[in-house]
Amino acid sequence: MVASTALSTTIATSLVVAAAMGAYKVFKSSTAHQGSALPSLKSVARDIPDIAYPEDYYPGGQYVELSFGETHYFLFGPEDGKKIVFVHGLSTPASMYNAVARHMANNGCRVLLYDLYSRGYSVGPLVDHDPQLYVIQLHELLNHVGWKKCNIVGLSLGGGIVACFSHQFPEVVESLTFIAPGGLMLPSEIPRVGKVFLMPYSVEIFSHRWIKGYFSTRNIESMRNEFKLDGVPDCIEEAAKILELQFKVHAGYARGLMSTLRHFPLTKLRSQFASSQQQSYPVQILWGTKDKVIPGTTVDTIQQVIPRIKVTVVEGATHSIVMTHPGAVIEQLENFVR
Repeated sequence: MVASTALSTTIATSLVVAAAMGAYKVFKSSTAHQGSALPSLKSVARDIPDIAYPEDYYPGGQYVELSFGETHYFLFGPEDGKKIVFVHGLSTPASMYNAVARHMANNGCRVLLYDLYSRGYSVGPLVDHDPQLYVIQLHELLNHVGWKKCNIVGLSLGGGIVACFSHQFPEVVESLTFIAPGGLMLPSEIPRVGKVFLMPYSVEIFSHRWIKGYFSTRNIESMRNEFKLDGVPDCIEEAAKILELQFKVHAGYARGLMSTLRHFPLTKLRSQFASSQQQSYPVQILWGTKDKVIPGTTVDTIQQVIPRIKVTVVEGATHSIVMTHPGAVIEQLENFVR
């Protein structure tokens, strides 16, 4: 989601070139098996020594076959603890909640994390990655583990997913925590590269090997460059390596990212967020002052649609707030979950 003008121009040019090279053939081959799913990291993980995101990254790792394919999840912490599910963002899988999730489990919570479709060890279904796909995945997973009610946390894309989920299933929510959530940006705030993904065949074209490689390199560089003046923290270096891993060997990763950017509404979820105003469960938002992905207008908008929301602004935090400022996130969660 982070992009420069130069990147936008290069990508637009790449689209034209790819089209000239036979975009229709790329499209046909990519959609030849609609209804099936592309394999996850599971298919290659055991052949990669010292893998950045191992299958047992957290304790309690399991697989379940859901409607759109196999989903990998982790369930750990005291069985009688307060239940909390974490929903990750666009690019980095469940590993992003490392410090926060482990702390909550070690301090009495029953923690559920999972990889969204097309990330980590979850397969990449060959369908549109729209809000309903992600809502169904979360709903089916909660049913599988037997959770009737729980606290829900969503970051970035995960925040938009959580808003859609709570809109459809408010009876499941104990509390709702949005961390720099996607879905409330103004149309003018969508970078030009984001608009490129709305072009015909953009999902299939961006799955092409050399375009995917370029996009991968630029995304990883952007993540590290946010911290180049003060040195890249270990947690960010790990996340960059996991990004690189997914781009290289997760067969459905690039397609899943591009399909999400094309089909998940980054500006049109006001009504889904607003529905929480009518509910009795507590709602909060956390946002970092140096976030270059989700602008401060999102905080303003969410206060308009959910006037009762609790707002916490974390000075100096970027969009990587969960990884770089886990203490600030933990502080707000500990007194909030029920």
